[in-house]
Amino acid sequence: MGSGHFPEEGFKGASYFKNLQVVDVSKTLRSPGTLYTFAANPNYYRILLEKCSDAWGNYFYYGGPGRNANCP
Repeated sequence: MGSGHFPEEGFKGASYFKNLQVVDVSKTLRSPGTLYTFAANPNYYRILLEKCSDAWGNYFYYGGPGRNANCP
């Protein structure tokens, strides 16, 4: 998933989304409210939510190798 690297590798290894925004009912872009993460199979892939920054806004790293030696 993504680059095949776990999110803990950060910018140089993992895939990421930055400057997350949502469209509200008035069709205006806004920063999302509280964000939560969920990975159904964290041995296969994970998601790492980072703190909002001025340069990247709300962002997260994600990915993993999929089936690997740690998977049943």
